[in-house]
Amino acid sequence: MEPSRPRTETEHQHLTDEAALANPFRGTPPWQRGSGWKRGLAGLGAVLLTAGSIAAVAWLAFRDPGGSGAEAETVISERCQVTEADDANDPVDPMDAGAPPDRSIALVQTNYGDISVLLWGDVAPCGVEAFAHFAATGFYGAHECDRLTTQAADPTAILRCGSPGATAAEEDSDASYGPGWRFQAETGMAGNDVADVLALVTDDRGRAGSAFALIRGAAVPTAGVSVIGGIVDGYEVLDQIAALTDTVAYDGAPPAPVEVWAVQISELADLPTGPDTVDEEPTTAPTGTATTGAPTTAEPTTPAGTPSESAS
Repeated sequence: MEPSRPRTETEHQHLTDEAALANPFRGTPPWQRGSGWKRGLAGLGAVLLTAGSIAAVAWLAFRDPGGSGAEAETVISERCQVTEADDANDPVDPMDAGAPPDRSIALVQTNYGDISVLLWGDVAPCGVEAFAHFAATGFYGAHECDRLTTQAADPTAILRCGSPGATAAEEDSDASYGPGWRFQAETGMAGNDVADVLALVTDDRGRAGSAFALIRGAAVPTAGVSVIGGIVDGYEVLDQIAALTDTVAYDGAPPAPVEVWAVQISELADLPTGPDTVDEEPTTAPTGTATTGAPTTAEPTTPAGTPSESAS
């Protein structure tokens, strides 16, 4: 991938304003094209299977309502299929699933700096609603991220967080560290090119808990993750965390503690007012450089870990 030209502050502000209004697919999402959303889903699955994509198999499996073990679970809420889970953490009350704003901003505060994410509530309503719920209840406050994966090719870094207690747990433990419940997450962006995103980690049935991953660089996500937003500021924070490793290729607990202090959610209407036109000088500009260009990875992206760990 060709290195991108550093953008000016005016260009950064213009792109951020466009992102707040635009669909992340830059058009109609694939599963909504054609004569109906069900037909779109079938068409998307057929295209991915024709390409021989691993993501296609996982996506179709996620859509199968007859997954193993589903009959034994207690359904808490029909919307988003919220079900009970046996986690080692103190449980958090389940979300009252509703319709989140189409666009909102999540500020992930870490000991290395802040990362701002534009959440796509219209693309992943269940995922965004759950993420905002964990933020509002303080579940994400003061915990260590449990896994860091780095490599030379895009995506250059995947930081997994959102499972309080997992870092201090025994490595051979089968316990999961989630909120005490799971929900069906949206995996409609599987197989689509993305870059610099926030994703929820799901199990092999598409269920998510509290675990999330910040993905730095271009990637093609599989159905093992549910992309719910795009990073718009704080790129250099992830680059700094990736630089903690002694080797380019790394997969394991971060070499030095990476802590999430808090996650704050703001609606776009609550944000400070910026300049009226893109020709004016913005008061602040995003830090770091956004990833541009096509992914350089040969394989779809899924955060490392077993299905039981991934759902926590």
